[in-house]
Amino acid sequence: MSKTTSRAPTATSGKKAPKPVNPVVNLYLIAYNWASFAAWSYVLVQTVKTLIDTDGDFSKVYAVIGDQLVWVQTAALLEVFHSLFGFVKSPVGTTIMQVSSRLLLVWGICTLFPVPEVRSFWAFSTMTIAWSITECIRYAYYALNLVNLGPSWLVWCRYTFFYILYPVGAGSEAIEIYQALPFANTIHPAYYYFLVAMLCIYPPGFYVMYTHMFGQRKRYLGPVKTKKSE
Repeated sequence: MSKTTSRAPTATSGKKAPKPVNPVVNLYLIAYNWASFAAWSYVLVQTVKTLIDTDGDFSKVYAVIGDQLVWVQTAALLEVFHSLFGFVKSPVGTTIMQVSSRLLLVWGICTLFPVPEVRSFWAFSTMTIAWSITECIRYAYYALNLVNLGPSWLVWCRYTFFYILYPVGAGSEAIEIYQALPFANTIHPAYYYFLVAMLCIYPPGFYVMYTHMFGQRKRYLGPVKTKKSE
């Protein structure tokens, strides 16, 4: 899901990027975005490398990258404070919802249930890859916008790759939650029903976010041009 960690508009907006009130904040956000880009790049490379080295054995991925994924995603909690303190323009409530949904997966599913049905299932790998590609694009996009740069190819990637990354990511998340259901009662019956409720929320939530991204694509890239039939 899309989160805002940049104060500047895109290069395609035609507007000069506003200067932050405190230049130290701008420098911090640049460092944060590039550090996040590097961390997610590491997760992506290690995931793909593991799959290549093991001839596509999904069961090996968590052992290699699981702990790193947990902490890289947990670091995104800083984005709640970025919003809270006004470093970025994202609404606090929206940012909390977006970050917490990911934290549910890494802490409330993958860490809480150390079973093969969750950690070794193929959906963990596809979820990790979809997240990683999405975040590498997003953080690079934000970091470059903070210095008034925004190559058109990166803008295109941000507002085009979601066509595949959103369904793959959201679908994999839902499958991981489903895989955890048989073990949720060992925590508490209420947790089982909480996860069931989350699964029920996924379809409408996905629809809202997916259609929102279509609107964003039209805004930043313009409508798709088609040839008129003669």
